[in-house]
Amino acid sequence: LEAAFFFRAAEFFTLPSDPDKDELYDRFSARFYAAVADVDFERVSIPYQGAYLPALHFMPEDPQGVIIIHGGLDSFMEEFYSMARYLASAGYEIVLFEGPGQGAALRKQNLYMTYEWENPVGAVLDHFALSGVTLIGISLGGFLALRAAAFEPRVARAVAYDAYIYDHRGGTIQKLLFKLIRRKPSLYNRLVLSLMGRDVTSNHIVNQWMYVCGVDTPFEWALQLQRYSVAEIVKFIKQDVLLLAGKDDHLIPIKEYYNHLMGLIYANSVSGRIFSADAQAQNHCQVGNIQLALDFILGWIKSKS
Repeated sequence: LEAAFFFRAAEFFTLPSDPDKDELYDRFSARFYAAVADVDFERVSIPYQGAYLPALHFMPEDPQGVIIIHGGLDSFMEEFYSMARYLASAGYEIVLFEGPGQGAALRKQNLYMTYEWENPVGAVLDHFALSGVTLIGISLGGFLALRAAAFEPRVARAVAYDAYIYDHRGGTIQKLLFKLIRRKPSLYNRLVLSLMGRDVTSNHIVNQWMYVCGVDTPFEWALQLQRYSVAEIVKFIKQDVLLLAGKDDHLIPIKEYYNHLMGLIYANSVSGRIFSADAQAQNHCQVGNIQLALDFILGWIKSKS
């Protein structure tokens, strides 16, 4: 299992233009499933738009509820395998799936990322004939879970683990940037490509976004990014919502947690927690103390069920 995730790490940092990327994914997948061959779960292929979504299904005896889990921008469902087993051990039926832009859905089915996450979630719910579920979205999945909840009433509870950007056009800088993108696409491409040439992190992030979205230019990616905003759909989110955040998250500013907390005014309830360094959970998605976050989620689910 450890070897599998070394291949995952290598794949993650390999640019999409490198032919080794697909080979590294295959080597990761083969080792992962060899390592967990004796564990009691089912691999499932869920029909979706002429292709399929990969999923893992954990079914304990006498489950007390159903939890559906998905990742974010460029995650693999296998990365959340241990989390799924932990939640299943607490007595919940678990469906862990990959949507468009993620894992094998992208690499084997050519399904590119979509902000309309209610569609893959709906396919999962249809396949298993589920309703009244808890939906947990991880990282960018925090937005995706809220988006799915907005248009999928079979989701009873939504967990944004972590809270993502509340409004990509909400601030003055964002509005000006959006106008620049729309009016001067060639200039925007030159600026971003120049930044990518000078900064390794920016080069990796923008390349990853373009890869999972199936686009060829920063301009096309930036246009899609504008749709990943909770503010556009907030009036449709009527469920119980749980927000998690790391105080020192290196990707998402802590202000976004408060933006969600104040902005989700139509939800049935909004709960949240900011994790700090005292609990070793201050980083993105509480890396450092994931069990603490999962226990908090479990307690919240029980209180809202």
